[in-house]
Amino acid sequence: MVTFEINDKEYELKLTYKSIKYLNGKFEGGSYELIGKALQGDIETFPLIVHAGLFHTGDNIAFKTVEARVEELIDNGEISLEDIAKIADEVVTQSFFYKATVDKLMKNNPEMKKALEQLRG
Repeated sequence: MVTFEINDKEYELKLTYKSIKYLNGKFEGGSYELIGKALQGDIETFPLIVHAGLFHTGDNIAFKTVEARVEELIDNGEISLEDIAKIADEVVTQSFFYKATVDKLMKNNPEMKKALEQLRG
């Protein structure tokens, strides 16, 4: 379970239908582009993933609030690229919805699989 602290409260990040639809709509390449960006630990995609992962809470946390919190964490040296990549991996590529697709992609690309295994430690 991945958590993220925002507004002095810790939340679980998880994907739902609404959050998956939101994320897929943010990328021209849909799910496949999202998976690639999650695996890369893309800095511009990370706040979108966190924001979508908070939808299930019903707290209606604004994207700008999430983005400001991510900026604060980076500026204060509290979150690194490695942390971002691990969170994005767990929330997106290891989620119930994307996992089978990611596993297929890894099976067909041994180099990508090895890189992902190194990331996961």
